[in-house]
Amino acid sequence: MRTQTKNLIFALILIFLVISIGTLGYMSLEKLEFLDALYFTIVTISSVGYGDIQPSPTAESRIFTIFLILIGLSLFFYLVGSIVSSLIEVSLLDIFKFRRITERLKKMKNHVILCGYGDVGTLVAEGLGKKDVIIIDKDKEKFDEIIKREFVGILGDSTHPSTLESAGIKDAKAIVIALNSDPAAVYTILTAKELNPDIEVYVRANEKGSTSKMKRAGADYVICLPAVGSVEILKAMRMEKR
Repeated sequence: MRTQTKNLIFALILIFLVISIGTLGYMSLEKLEFLDALYFTIVTISSVGYGDIQPSPTAESRIFTIFLILIGLSLFFYLVGSIVSSLIEVSLLDIFKFRRITERLKKMKNHVILCGYGDVGTLVAEGLGKKDVIIIDKDKEKFDEIIKREFVGILGDSTHPSTLESAGIKDAKAIVIALNSDPAAVYTILTAKELNPDIEVYVRANEKGSTSKMKRAGADYVICLPAVGSVEILKAMRMEKR
């Protein structure tokens, strides 16, 4: 947990304690019911002015109220400072992270582009490593996960030429297409081959009938997941019978 987050939690705990002490104090000094004492405490700390309930003129009550106001104001400024510091810290971290990724992106040559960060894409990414792979995904949550794991990522649609160009398609040696949609995968193949005719294309097919279409579109290697899964199951069953 970051220091600023700890400070924020600490400030909230202190405010809760001050409100509790104020409520108990006014219940004792002013002989108020719990709800009235809580209301009186919030009004005192916020310094919005008293309305239907007024503090008694006793010295104890006035001294208690003065200290409660001073502590309440101090905690308010501390809380605001903690929130502002946390926001600034998060913004600076995002900026530095974005700059670092941008610099890595500019330096990449002869790399691999991975389209899709789903169940298959995550495993492929881990296998390829973080050094020479650029991951494309149009889902914001998946993109955030890509950046969190310190991969070079691009938020965009791989079927769009501009997205592939941002990933350095002309300098890439291979593209791995692990999309959930076969039509989108075919369109990505066509786009990638148009931008870089020499690039090696590895594609995941979700349906057996898509394999031939992907090869005609220019894919070098097509892995049909249902076909591979069924083969492995049958192989395991034959081994079991021996």
